[in-house]
Amino acid sequence: MDAWLVDLDQVAPTDISAHYPEGLTEDELRRGAEFVHARAAHRFYRARLTVRRLLAERLGLDAHDLRIHYDPAGKPYLPDQPGTHVSWSRSDGLLLLGATETGPIGVDVELVRPAGTSLDVLTFVYPKVPDGVGPETFFHAWTLLEAAVKATGRGLTDGAGEVDLAFGPDGSVTLRGISGHGTRPWHGHTALQPTRQDSPWAMTAFVSRELPPVTVLTWPDPDRAGDLARARAPARGPGLRAR
Repeated sequence: MDAWLVDLDQVAPTDISAHYPEGLTEDELRRGAEFVHARAAHRFYRARLTVRRLLAERLGLDAHDLRIHYDPAGKPYLPDQPGTHVSWSRSDGLLLLGATETGPIGVDVELVRPAGTSLDVLTFVYPKVPDGVGPETFFHAWTLLEAAVKATGRGLTDGAGEVDLAFGPDGSVTLRGISGHGTRPWHGHTALQPTRQDSPWAMTAFVSRELPPVTVLTWPDPDRAGDLARARAPARGPGLRAR
């Protein structure tokens, strides 16, 4: 697996137009134009260009030649590289991207901020949250749940009930499994990562068929905008490939 955590405010040109080196699709340009605030539009454009650049580099392609499609549920896939599975997530100015050949993958990232009603939101989406769970579990549970439904392509509305989370007494949350998607086990991992965003920490989550613990190791150098430093997942077991 390869994984990247990118500060979108430190990469890509600031002049957002249809004339990026890789280009933006008509749909991406349309969606970006719908944002009310320019900063949000810039981040959206940068995220899409960064995904295309990193995946093209990984696959040894020109970014112009990389095609990204979406299934009816919105899950991205690469029609010309069916053996490569991808997932990405964005939280304000952060992008988390994962790619692997070991099977379906889901990733999620959330900036860690105080949220007084966060557990109410989690319980509404995932009623199996046990009584007595503290607010410190929210970001572990939420990102793991999001990553799990992205891995299956079901989305929160249809897929949350298929996810089996275990809540530990120490505030930890682990993935026990996902029902209805074959007999092969699913594995999940969450970790806090330092950021340069408004919040000093971000929670990251990965879910895949073969997933030893994943650590994001590096961060883009803010003095070299556009030079996308790769965050490698260290090889700790079968199915995980360091690049």
